Amino acid sequence: MVHNKNVTSYSWKDLPKLLIVLLAITLICLLFPSHDQAAYRYQQGQPWAYEDLAVTRPFSTQIANNNPKDSIQAPLQLEFSAGDILVRKGEQVTSSMYKLLNQYFAQPVDFTGQRYIYFLGYFLLTAMILGALVLFSIKYFPQITQTTSGVIFLVIWPVLFSFLVFLINKNDTVSPYLIPFCLVPIIVYNFYGGRLALFIHIVVVLIASFLSELGYEFTFLQILAGIVTLLVITETRYWNVFFRTILVIMLTYLVGYLGLALINSGSLNMAECKTFGWLAFNSLLLLLAYPFIPIVEKLFGFTSSILLAELADMNKPLLKELSIKAPGTLQHSLQVANLSEAAADKIGANGILVKTAALYHDIGKMKQPELYIENSKGVNHHEKLNNFESARIIIEHVTEGVEMAKKAKLPKVLVDFIRTHHGTTRVEYFYRNQLSSEPDREFDESLFRYPGPKPTTREETIMMIADSLEAACKSLKSPTGQDIDQLINKIIDHKIDNGQLSESRLTFTELATCKEVWSSLLRSINHVRIEYPSEVKPSQG
Repeated sequence: MVHNKNVTSYSWKDLPKLLIVLLAITLICLLFPSHDQAAYRYQQGQPWAYEDLAVTRPFSTQIANNNPKDSIQAPLQLEFSAGDILVRKGEQVTSSMYKLLNQYFAQPVDFTGQRYIYFLGYFLLTAMILGALVLFSIKYFPQITQTTSGVIFLVIWPVLFSFLVFLINKNDTVSPYLIPFCLVPIIVYNFYGGRLALFIHIVVVLIASFLSELGYEFTFLQILAGIVTLLVITETRYWNVFFRTILVIMLTYLVGYLGLALINSGSLNMAECKTFGWLAFNSLLLLLAYPFIPIVEKLFGFTSSILLAELADMNKPLLKELSIKAPGTLQHSLQVANLSEAAADKIGANGILVKTAALYHDIGKMKQPELYIENSKGVNHHEKLNNFESARIIIEHVTEGVEMAKKAKLPKVLVDFIRTHHGTTRVEYFYRNQLSSEPDREFDESLFRYPGPKPTTREETIMMIADSLEAACKSLKSPTGQDIDQLINKIIDHKIDNGQLSESRLTFTELATCKEVWSSLLRSINHVRIEYPSEVKPSQG
């Protein structure tokens, strides 16, 4: 088996992908605050909700002198240097402080100098964050970065949520806590699992934290909610499970914010109580994940568990047709689906994917179903054909299946299962028949080989082996447990010896786990019973 499939080569053809990443970085940086009044929202009589505000440029102003001890109420002249603290976090915005802040923010900004320096700083930080995301994907999810649409999928989340934060910052009536950041891990999880989902979520929250200026509490709470989301989410295709997940996320938000509020002020003020409402509404907005998943599916050509569950419905046209034209093949496919799903679930692979693929893997047999033993009803239709014709027909069920799957617009990932479920193996029965019937005749061995390619993913490999095991077990008559174990080892060793697993990402440790699962299931399917020892008669004394 292959030991390292993550080595990906890149060339000038990948320049559009780099430009997409740079465009995303630039768009995000244009949304960052320019250190003027638009970056902050404050009211007289309320505490300053942001981090300490430091003066970024020399600033002088006059404020009214309200000190009753002074006989002459002359205005006070205040001087600030760059780096001086104007207001500290949590400090009350008094009337004089409110006027001071307004005067500071009303100063003209040096757009040609200071603004560009800020932009450069934001650009560097954003480039580091998005760069880390891209490098992580190259290392652990190379299939994403191999396509332009995959790169867009990676960077679109930080851009979209940055834009949302930017819009909400412009609106004094809405809080950034309303934004459903946990939509990201829920949607990404459906396509690429928890690791990438958490990484993208952290990237989105880090960038949003710069934009919102709400401090570490905002960052802490959103990252915590994302982690909990990925801990509790298992399926989005079942409404009851999905609702439970949303309730847990809501509870995490509310309890987490309560803890932060008590730490900061020791009590709850009106502004903090309103935040609880925003967080509750935020959690309800996560219901949008359900319609968004199919939209993302269509836009980027992905396949979610929701779609796979729909395709596994036995009333789908292809499966309905298979049940009528080739009922024996359907029964075989159902057994392969059970064997494959159980093994995939045991090693942490995609069980619903391999199950659905197994149901469709032999749809090509519908063209001439009677020529396959499970549909032959005891009649050998190959007696009228020579070995070359028989082999061609058997091999064609793969190519016919691919065409039928494309015509039915099945996802590409399922089409790949149909292509690879026999790899480049030989149709051994007819190949050996030909060798024995005409030993002196020379012929091209490739006429008896499936076109391939070989399986590469863990799921494709599992289904290939499960398909062979299910078919081979039918040849066993009243098998014992030892017979089944020997058959499993024989078939897997044959696949390995013939190089059929040379490109697979399935590890030997995972394969050993799969063997245990298959051994247990095949014993049950074939009704292996306990072998009782023969009765020992007592000796006569």
